[in-house]
Amino acid sequence: MAPPIPHARPRRQIRARDARGHGRPLLAITLVVGLAHGAVGCDNRVSQCNRLIDPVTRHTGALAASIGKLGEIQNDPSVTDGVIAAIEAAKNDIAALEFDDPKVAEFAKQYLVLLATADSVTRAMAAAAKANDGDALGRASTEADALVALEASIVDGVNAYCQG
Repeated sequence: MAPPIPHARPRRQIRARDARGHGRPLLAITLVVGLAHGAVGCDNRVSQCNRLIDPVTRHTGALAASIGKLGEIQNDPSVTDGVIAAIEAAKNDIAALEFDDPKVAEFAKQYLVLLATADSVTRAMAAAAKANDGDALGRASTEADALVALEASIVDGVNAYCQG
């Protein structure tokens, strides 16, 4: 049996564009290399982190692509359909996961809250665009911007814990 690798290192980082087209870290959770080489059958912190990060990574592209189209919302409120579908797919995959590590479980819960809030904000944006209500659309856009800060907080926490 090979000895465990002494520390984890990043595999990749995710970047995408926000609704306004600015480059920002979107779910920029750094994936870590598994320490489980020497831990047969052990579901350690790194492997649990990877179990959370992998579905987040899979859904990032679809989320980023659909969020990128939100700039067209005033002309075509249906662009939110793609965002909502991408959010639902991510929520379903992450909600199906179970974690023994309470910290990883908390990160998953925080991410699900982020997705639920994003879903709500996206639906509010669609309703405001359909009603041609610029004020409501502005409020929803402000809420969407606040999600970026929440996301950054979750990402920082995951990175610190999973690489630590």
